[in-house]
Amino acid sequence: MAAQVLERMPGRVKFAVAGVWAQAVVNFFAGSSLLSEVDSRLAHGQEVAEPGLARGLAYFSIAAAVLLAVSNVFAQKRLGWVWTVIVIVETLAVVGALLGILCVWLGLADVSETSMLISLVLPLAIGGALITRPGQDWFSR
Repeated sequence: MAAQVLERMPGRVKFAVAGVWAQAVVNFFAGSSLLSEVDSRLAHGQEVAEPGLARGLAYFSIAAAVLLAVSNVFAQKRLGWVWTVIVIVETLAVVGALLGILCVWLGLADVSETSMLISLVLPLAIGGALITRPGQDWFSR
């Protein structure tokens, strides 16, 4: 019987996996909170500027959270699609954060610049960890 050698996950990939879990949890709660807030305001007759857009963003955030969580479940199995899904979601997160920062600078959003910078740095760090050679090698059998 052949001995199976278990490889240890590289440190950067461990960091990325932990960051993806954190990001999945935050995305899920942010999307759920936004959806709840919009529904609550509409149920109480309060005005919501763009309820369709707000709901769309909430559902997108929840979908991203589910994709990240499912990908993370399979990260230990070293499946190639996991790397692809995480890199695509992180790329979308970076684009969204850049648009958010632009909105803050233009005065269109009432969000702290610090929170927007965190929403930019986390996906950049996760994506940066995964696009390194050890990150790519981990997810390719």
